[in-house]
Amino acid sequence: MLACNAVVAGEAYKNFPGAPADDRMLQAQDRVEELYERGEFARVMMICEEDLAPKGDKFAQYTIGYMYLWGQGVERDQARALAWYRLAAERGNPALVQVRDELVRQLTPQQIAESNRIFAEIWQQMGDNRILLKLIRADLDTLKARTGTRIPGANSGPLTVVGASGAGAESYYKAVQERLQTRLSYIRSNVEIIDIDQGDDEAFVRSLEADFATEVASLDLP
Repeated sequence: MLACNAVVAGEAYKNFPGAPADDRMLQAQDRVEELYERGEFARVMMICEEDLAPKGDKFAQYTIGYMYLWGQGVERDQARALAWYRLAAERGNPALVQVRDELVRQLTPQQIAESNRIFAEIWQQMGDNRILLKLIRADLDTLKARTGTRIPGANSGPLTVVGASGAGAESYYKAVQERLQTRLSYIRSNVEIIDIDQGDDEAFVRSLEADFATEVASLDLP
């Protein structure tokens, strides 16, 4: 299919405590493969942008960058391609870091500056830390509502009803608490988003990091 197929095997290279892939996401991933092979690039782009990339699917983010790089279903845009490559490589996957760095070496300072601006925009929407912050807030809402008896988040069938003091409820909320702490630890150890020479834009990207750190610090933790 795409160049850099090694990224598929490397998806779990760095443990990321995001939401587990559900059936819909797995089906969308398979669909992307089929559509790309048939040359239906516009549909591939739509699925990647709307369904997969916002959930932290690094292969989808790489795919978007690859299609911008070669003008597949979109106008060719190397600066935008680099922005998506950077997002895809933020977990340090060696194959993704390599393609990101190879593209950096091919671009002009002006293109890199434009890519910095695009990257800042998509990072704020789909960066790993942004995704985790949303999940952490959902975990906090769940823990704060634990006096009720209905357990949210069941993947299949109706919501399970368990007595607030029952063993099932306690086990569920303990798992939520542990998951929340794991996500917080990940964020706190992965605050930096600068990964290439930013030039004059370094202060701007540093400000994004500082703003995000302030958001994390302001969480109303139990």
